[in-house]
Amino acid sequence: MPPEFFVPPQMMALGDPPQLFAPGDPAATEAVGTLGFSRIAFGVDTAWTDRMQRYEQITEIRSAEFAAHTQDEHLRDDA
Repeated sequence: MPPEFFVPPQMMALGDPPQLFAPGDPAATEAVGTLGFSRIAFGVDTAWTDRMQRYEQITEIRSAEFAAHTQDEHLRDDA
């Protein structure tokens, strides 16, 4: 994003140049698919139409990421 580009709260900016999408905007789904979001964000490179396989692979990746923190110690902020 260019430094001067402002993304209002609850909006999504996608593309180059960036385009703003409001929550629930049907065009956002197409934009996410076109950009290859799952490949960029999760390293999952499945066909956009193969939704179930993509979700399963993303779930496995995210589960492993969260599992890596099961032994983390909770730090309290008593300040």
